[in-house]
Amino acid sequence: MLNKIARVTSWVLHPFFIPIYIMVILLFTGTVHSYYSWKVKTYLLWNVSLYSLILPTLAMGLIKRLRRLSSGSKRTTRKEITITALLVGAVCFITLAFTMMKYPALAIFRKMAVAGLFCEIFCLVALPFSRISYHLTAMGAAVALFTMLNILGEISLFWTLIVTILLAGVLSSVRLYMGRNRSRQLLIGFVGGFLLCAAAMMWC
Repeated sequence: MLNKIARVTSWVLHPFFIPIYIMVILLFTGTVHSYYSWKVKTYLLWNVSLYSLILPTLAMGLIKRLRRLSSGSKRTTRKEITITALLVGAVCFITLAFTMMKYPALAIFRKMAVAGLFCEIFCLVALPFSRISYHLTAMGAAVALFTMLNILGEISLFWTLIVTILLAGVLSSVRLYMGRNRSRQLLIGFVGGFLLCAAAMMWC
């Protein structure tokens, strides 16, 4: 039972879903962005879902299938899957950032896309040295985003920040319980995601 709960929790808080959760929170919880028209909200949700979930998932499935066909019965290794996922994610976040650049009023969402790109590159660069937690990298970025928005005056997101921090703790426990990461990998991932997102929000 605990194993099943751990797997479900890890799946629900997968890095592919985090940007979508953030977008829903920003657009529908009383922030300044909740005043956008439904047309703008639909545009934002569609683009974030497309580039953070749909395209990466389809690309991963296609690449794995092509590699399996080209190598016969040889299975794709976990490291190859990880590198592929990070590269695809980086390309998708670059595309999303350029999409948001067309509208100056959506600057914060462009910054979010750049933060996502930074996190993908960070995980990719760190891969030869340590298998850091991609889940906690995404959660660290989410905590940094809500922290920055609270500092900027979005007080309606205070409890969202608290819940996000608690979820990061729960996710850390889950990843440790499942044996997917060590505590050091979780810490590096969280701190790296936090710092990179904070940098993107301030300077990009």
